[in-house]
Amino acid sequence: MGVLVGMIGLTHPHSPGYLRTLDALDVVDGVVLCDPVAAAREQAAQQCRKAEQRHVDLESLLARSDVPIVLVALPTDRVPDVVTRAARAGKHVICEKPCARSADELRPVLAVLEEHRVQFTTCYLWRNNPAIQKMRELVRAGALGRLTSVELRMVTTQVRLRDPSHWLFKRDVAGGGILSWLGCHWLDLLRYLTGQEAVSVSAMVDTLSGEAIDVEDVASVNLRLSDGALASLYAGYLLPSGRPGYEAASYDQSIILRGTQGTLRFDKDGDDQIVTLESSAVGWQTAPRQAYRLSLPAHPAYGGVHGLAFLDDFIRRALGGEGQDLVSADDALRVLEILDAAYLSARSGRTVDVRR
Repeated sequence: MGVLVGMIGLTHPHSPGYLRTLDALDVVDGVVLCDPVAAAREQAAQQCRKAEQRHVDLESLLARSDVPIVLVALPTDRVPDVVTRAARAGKHVICEKPCARSADELRPVLAVLEEHRVQFTTCYLWRNNPAIQKMRELVRAGALGRLTSVELRMVTTQVRLRDPSHWLFKRDVAGGGILSWLGCHWLDLLRYLTGQEAVSVSAMVDTLSGEAIDVEDVASVNLRLSDGALASLYAGYLLPSGRPGYEAASYDQSIILRGTQGTLRFDKDGDDQIVTLESSAVGWQTAPRQAYRLSLPAHPAYGGVHGLAFLDDFIRRALGGEGQDLVSADDALRVLEILDAAYLSARSGRTVDVRR
């Protein structure tokens, strides 16, 4: 069961990682490249051993009946239109996050996806990370009791190490800065881990790097969840040292969930991921403190081995096989609704309800 996958967009920061992923997937027989930039097509063809044909324009790719699945990795302002056109052509879609600049831009796309009955996912790959899966398992098993608070931190290398001239730092193209580019991952995990929705948001954002950008490079967001717990996200392009670029960036990340009967946290120690539980809940009294150290094998795929498995599962399911719907179009919309509320709160200086 091999398939041709169309790769739409070859200059996105994550395009090289996606090409490596498609190269490594047994279910993918070939990759059809699409980008108007000749140099990008040539470079991608050299990087991807499964590269077959190259298309300059989108319509010529979408007209191909032998390409049932496309991966869209484009500047954010272009994504809704391209996903819409792909869905109308009957293509299943893998989409780079956050999928649109706002929830209003994405809502019409969801209607088209449903109308044409095509499968869709966006690459919130952290959901498939074994450490996150373990945390979700413990939360669902009742190890924390009633959830009371969540603390999230997503800090990475400074803007100057990421090319300040890039479209990621242009509001009219990207829609936002650190919150929409990287904070979105943690906002998605907030929903995934807790099983709750954000109902209101109070946020402050600013541009403090001194770089000539018009999006935020630091953000502090407080959220009220649907069952009453409070959550916070601190995000920023703040680390002063590290290797330049996107794939080589350094990170300071943490997730802490607290409940009436326990605390659960995610940290990193070098390449290892550590999940620590302290619980007084029924079933954990004999071992109230447990630590799980996960050493994931290195892999060139985007997102590592769990990113590889994520796309493998989606492609097989889109082709009619079994598999879980790990990230849906509705999940992408929910994150955008939180982002919209956060940006409105930052502009208005007041707490904003999340619109649905």
